[in-house]
Amino acid sequence: MKQTRKIIYLIFMAIAIIGMFLPVATFFDNSSAAMDADIEKQQGKVESAETQLQRWIDGGKKTEAEIQKQRDKVQKEKDKLQALLDQQAAADTGEKTGLSYSFLPGQLPAELEIDMSVVNQYKIYNWNYPVYYGCIWAALGTMVLAALLVVLAGNKDASVLYTVSSFLHLISLILSAYVVIRLTAFPFALPYGTATLNTPVVLMILCGNLIAFALHVQGVHNSKRSMIYVFCTFLSLLAIVPFWIMIVNATRSSQAIQQGVSLIPGTYLGYNWNVLATKNFNVAIGFKNSAIIAFGSTILSVYFSAMTAYGFKVYQFKGNKFLYAVVMAIIMIPGQVTGTGFFMFMYQLGWVDNRLALIIPSIAAASTVFFFRQYLEANLQLSLVEAARIDGCGELRTFNSIILPIMVPAMATMGIMAVIGSWNNYLTPLMLFTKPDLKTLPMMVQELRGDIYRTEYGSIYLGLTLTALPLIIVYFAFSKYIIAGVALGGVKE
Repeated sequence: MKQTRKIIYLIFMAIAIIGMFLPVATFFDNSSAAMDADIEKQQGKVESAETQLQRWIDGGKKTEAEIQKQRDKVQKEKDKLQALLDQQAAADTGEKTGLSYSFLPGQLPAELEIDMSVVNQYKIYNWNYPVYYGCIWAALGTMVLAALLVVLAGNKDASVLYTVSSFLHLISLILSAYVVIRLTAFPFALPYGTATLNTPVVLMILCGNLIAFALHVQGVHNSKRSMIYVFCTFLSLLAIVPFWIMIVNATRSSQAIQQGVSLIPGTYLGYNWNVLATKNFNVAIGFKNSAIIAFGSTILSVYFSAMTAYGFKVYQFKGNKFLYAVVMAIIMIPGQVTGTGFFMFMYQLGWVDNRLALIIPSIAAASTVFFFRQYLEANLQLSLVEAARIDGCGELRTFNSIILPIMVPAMATMGIMAVIGSWNNYLTPLMLFTKPDLKTLPMMVQELRGDIYRTEYGSIYLGLTLTALPLIIVYFAFSKYIIAGVALGGVKE
């Protein structure tokens, strides 16, 4: 790291460290809000006394002395209410006082108490102060250690000290953000409210730390590369964790799922499978129907869309651009808009309760045509087609023998998208299929939620896992072609 950049880096680190010792929040005395409950209670007493007075007057069974006594009671309750309102108004107009708090070296003021009503209601708060203070000291320690390692690395362009420092700095940044956000989430009881953050100090801590981190990563090559690896790993985990949670929940009981998230598999896989069997969840029939529809429609969609895109690219006939514009316009029409017309058309053809209703219409896939045409624009040389024609190759053979091998990466990409879309399709099969032996997996999974007595979430997650498993297999089987397509588009000759 260059000397100038290192000096600027250390300045911003110093700003962040100093911010840890400055007042970061204030807990204001909210006595006015604390009196709301007393005022509401007194208003109820006034209303009750007035109601009793009006009942005695209308009944005519009470003496004038008793009625007068009740009037005096009403006035007495009103005076108490007015005194409370005056006291609240005085508290609102007076200068607000509060308890100041700095992350270091002090602890939260002893006057603050956790509002147990909020804790009991939401059950998400943890007021384990020692752990919170430990995070604060860990944030300070990682900041100081990260800056120290940068200093010890000297003027070297690459050093393992820089890499370790970048990881420590990232940890300090995460901990700093956590302790700031966590401070505002503590549910403190009245008369003190939640923390009011001191914006300049918060900016010193977070922005100073963030700017220093950016200077470090941008100025050192190995630190930058390490952070890229960390970011890619984070994105990978972000994509994988939901699938893993789904698989884990398939092995847990409904009670355990409702209690919280777990990353450790349970022991209820056999039980959940038995629940599926008792609810007429026939996995074999669901797999067969979904596979026939998904793979049949995908093959037709990919092949004929590729042929259509080839025609738009190679044959420059009159009306070419107009017809392509029509295809583009079809993309903008949502499928739900044409749902009723599509059902009536299939009914007139006699294709209700027939898998062909979901396979044959997939030939017309406007978005797939658009993708293939864009792919051919970038990767197809018309000289290949002309050379094939000169050699006496027919148009259909030219397409099948020369064009399709070129389009394999694009076809694999759109094939995966088509399989996923058709496999997960729920609305269209629901409109067309009424026979139980034609139900697809998404339809069967949806019916698992139809139990009015109890919802077995474990069996639902098991059904979702069985539904998603073929899609995962298809993706991994064809992912190499997607990578090949990206590489092909990135190579320059």
